[in-house]
Amino acid sequence: MCLAAFAAGVCDAFPLVVAANRDESHCRPTAAADWWTEPSGILGGRDLEAGGSWLAVDRRGRLAAVTNQPSPQGRSFSASRGHLVSDYLATPDAAEAFCEERARAPAEYGPYNLLLFDGEGLFHAANRSGAQRLAAGIHVLSNAPLGTSWPKTGFAASRLAAILHDEPGRNELTRRLFELLETRAPRDDGSGGKELHWRARTVFVSDPRYGTRSSTVVLLSRGGDLVFAERRFGADGRRRGESTFRFRAC
Repeated sequence: MCLAAFAAGVCDAFPLVVAANRDESHCRPTAAADWWTEPSGILGGRDLEAGGSWLAVDRRGRLAAVTNQPSPQGRSFSASRGHLVSDYLATPDAAEAFCEERARAPAEYGPYNLLLFDGEGLFHAANRSGAQRLAAGIHVLSNAPLGTSWPKTGFAASRLAAILHDEPGRNELTRRLFELLETRAPRDDGSGGKELHWRARTVFVSDPRYGTRSSTVVLLSRGGDLVFAERRFGADGRRRGESTFRFRAC
């Protein structure tokens, strides 16, 4: 169960703060975060099976992230949900227009949540519920419709709010966000509690078959400086690598 926590317009020093975990089968081929050569100007990890991504940014400071929602058993779809990320960042399309256009094609992709940031606003789209501009604040998604309350999403929202309340500097903020993303103890508070699947209660999923493959922190400063940091993990839950990129959005 993936997790994507966004704080937009909450922290004066960092108008956009993102902390996200990608949970995936450990056997699915994946490239570590880096600048892409094709399409160029995109920074993020890459799914080498379908060619898309789960979270990436471009040199303008735009960001796209996608989480899957459960697909009907036996259904197949013509497009990979990871291409929603790369398609947006590879074009100059406005975030709101892109969300509305893709939300009108419900049969092309499996069910998804798409979050786009265009430098000013944060937008959400789902091919089962349409598109909308999100209000400034903290928003947390997993593998369920926007607004679904799971123990892991509630914990991430409250923890992110507490971290930002302290107004830490860039390095300390990055450290504390990675600490949040590596929370391994199941959260049993909130809607459903222990009745939910353990992956819906666990921020960092440690499992030899399907678990947290990477954690990503993105910080966009008031002055336009962007930090993109990724940690990668093996099937045993141990760190396998880390990359950090810094550039001025233009």
